[in-house]
Amino acid sequence: MADSEPYPYQLGNFYSSMPIPAVVEHCINVDAGALRFVVESRELTNEILLTQLPEGSVTIPDDVSYDDYGASLHVCGTEDGLEHLRFDCFENEPHYHYIRHAEGGNVICRLDEIAQGDPIEWTVGRLRTRLPEMLDYAGADHLAKAAREDPQAVTSAIDKVTELLEAARVQSLKKRAVQAV
Repeated sequence: MADSEPYPYQLGNFYSSMPIPAVVEHCINVDAGALRFVVESRELTNEILLTQLPEGSVTIPDDVSYDDYGASLHVCGTEDGLEHLRFDCFENEPHYHYIRHAEGGNVICRLDEIAQGDPIEWTVGRLRTRLPEMLDYAGADHLAKAAREDPQAVTSAIDKVTELLEAARVQSLKKRAVQAV
């Protein structure tokens, strides 16, 4: 492979904009020491992408229609409220974000449901086993350190977060059923 060609197996895609903000009225907070888990019932459509992201930051081909929904988990700092990780446990295209504030953007990684299974189960597994490492990669070293030093704070919040993610999934499915009628 020539030096000028991009490496084909990169970790996700970097976008030089921040993700679409959470809809506060759809969110429930669960504090875990220095971290705040925010669970949201969320949807993603072409209209939302075009109106919520900075103008010109996204181009949607004419033959592409984003229409996805499900539970989302935002991982934030309790002190500053900044989001550093997001897990979109969507029905059609589940993915997660490393939000890299120092770089002014985020890396979006698609989940492989064949290999990784249910996106909520996978997300909860990452909270239990890889959260500090993921926070490090997102550039939130101070939160990674806090999670390592006080793992009980995270562990004690995980059951509540799991319940809320499942409830958000059900809420999204019900909302879609009503919209389909």
